Amino acid sequence: MAFKKIFTVILLFFVFSVSVTFAQAFLNPYKYFTAFPMKTGDNLSNNAFVWAADRDTYDIIAGLTGKDDIIDSYLEFALLSFYSPAVMKLRPVGANTILPANNTRSAALKLGSAVYRELMEINYFDANNTEAIERYENMLQFICEKNSLTRQLIENYYRANIKSFITEVVNDEFNRISFSLVNLAEGRRYFISLIRNPQNGRYTMYYEVPAVVTTVKTVAAAARETLINELRRKPAEFSPSDVEFIRSQALMIPAVAFPAAVSTDVINTVTAFYTNLNKDTYNALLVKWKDLFEQEERGQIAALSYSRALAYLNDGLADIGL
Repeated sequence: MAFKKIFTVILLFFVFSVSVTFAQAFLNPYKYFTAFPMKTGDNLSNNAFVWAADRDTYDIIAGLTGKDDIIDSYLEFALLSFYSPAVMKLRPVGANTILPANNTRSAALKLGSAVYRELMEINYFDANNTEAIERYENMLQFICEKNSLTRQLIENYYRANIKSFITEVVNDEFNRISFSLVNLAEGRRYFISLIRNPQNGRYTMYYEVPAVVTTVKTVAAAARETLINELRRKPAEFSPSDVEFIRSQALMIPAVAFPAAVSTDVINTVTAFYTNLNKDTYNALLVKWKDLFEQEERGQIAALSYSRALAYLNDGLADIGL
């Protein structure tokens, strides 16, 4: 696509285990998984939590994605951890905050809505896959029967809260930028991921230092200029020109480079699609990418962030802009 030809960006993602301790209005299965004391790369089907599950619950849940009869998706892991009594007892505090054991109705609505979201995606992107549709319908029925819910309650919860999930995903992507720093004069090359916290404006910079044993270092600060000052205190690692280059990149973070109305418009466009998946709302996603991309370099970076957010939401959206 033109995006690749006109504007090349190093796509570097540093993934770290995060302790999630906040409640989610709409379940983010990946972030729920990070509440467990496991690294992101750990095998979902091969860990102490999955091993503890009873066979009956395991068999009901493991085939949901249809890839294998094993726990191989974050949503399956979330379902197993909540509906297997043995695993429920092992869950850390952060996981219980998101899917509370003392409020099973709330937790079931979150799980049911997450299942319903994937069902809607299958219905839109792979409507002929009747086997997958049946598996997801059966899982919704299982959740309803287990928690005395109706399908309508789950659908209503989905529509009331899907925007909060999309907002989280878009804000995550619109508050980060990844790039490479090359200083030939000093023989230096870093791969950098710079992340701004959308809640408090705090900046965290991860920089990968290639070597025989590659290391990833971190610098964090309460604000952008404070971070820049921290880098100036590391003259052995960052020359003045390096620091100014990083500052220029920090200013290109979409949430910084654009007014808040831009990300709000993106959130509303994506929410409209997830509220009513059809050709018109899908085409609006394409138009939004084009609108961003055409706004010169900062717009191209924002378009990349937008593409990453869509890819995070669903593989069927992964090709928009990439």
